[in-house]
Amino acid sequence: MYSVINAFVVSLITMGLVINIISMKSNIFYYEFEKQDEGILTSQEIDLKNNKNVEENIRYTLQYLFDNNEGHYSFIPEEVTITNILFINGSLEIEVSEDILNYGGTAREMSMVDQILATVFSINEVEEFSLFIEGNREVLNEGTSIKGYTRDEWEERMKTIEQN
Repeated sequence: MYSVINAFVVSLITMGLVINIISMKSNIFYYEFEKQDEGILTSQEIDLKNNKNVEENIRYTLQYLFDNNEGHYSFIPEEVTITNILFINGSLEIEVSEDILNYGGTAREMSMVDQILATVFSINEVEEFSLFIEGNREVLNEGTSIKGYTRDEWEERMKTIEQN
């Protein structure tokens, strides 16, 4: 009897893990416009392909964000790719292609940064984030640097965004 109960418990645990693997999700953020020039940052849930490797899930989520052209408006320039990613103990560093610099204007830069930060910090495991641009650049066109940006800083920034 004990082995039957044991087998049943193992089956339930295994089923739970399979269900968990199948239902792993992440969020990407994009803009919806109700009126011209009044974008609202909204999210879309996406399915993750590999729940065992946080770094691969992060790569997949961010590349999905960069490639997203499913009728959503993104301030991220086209053709941006991830050239390097490092995730250690809650700290995420990514390096992206120089294509991320193909835009102009402070408002566009701030919206792009919000979009990237919202997506990154929607991943529970990320506590700190740095963005680097291939060619040893750390600063975007209008002067924004995302280096060592913390979840607490993002939460404070979100309060400001929500008030506007």
